[in-house]
Amino acid sequence: MGNPLIGSQHRIRHGGTAETRIILDQLSRRDRYYPCDLGRIDEEGYLYVVGRAKDMIIRGGINIYPADIEETLIRQPNVHAAAVVGWPSREFGEEVAAFVVADGSVASEELRDLCRESLARYKVPREVFVVEEFPKNAMGKVLKQELVKRLPAIGR
Repeated sequence: MGNPLIGSQHRIRHGGTAETRIILDQLSRRDRYYPCDLGRIDEEGYLYVVGRAKDMIIRGGINIYPADIEETLIRQPNVHAAAVVGWPSREFGEEVAAFVVADGSVASEELRDLCRESLARYKVPREVFVVEEFPKNAMGKVLKQELVKRLPAIGR
């Protein structure tokens, strides 16, 4: 049967058709393809991909999904793009750092206030850095590890 789900988009229902379950079962047992995607299942049983496991930030033992914070930041009209990364920290393991591409005048504290209004306290970025552009690969994907390299060391 090959790799029926690799490189294609499917609408998958939890407890969906027998055919869907068979395809997923065959794929997981035979091919051992684990993409490290993170997902959620809504109240109707639909599966949504929400991020990558390697992008997850673990702050003091709490899992933080960057997509939640990025979605909040891009609600600000002058912010065109956001990328959230883990900022190495001795105290918490990782802190939350955000980078945004914006036009006009956008203050870091204004963006942190926006996050405070919408997110749990532990998800609010320690700092928001405004940059002209993100480093990207040939496919246009943001190179988050390059952003992490730009972060200063966190002092005690």
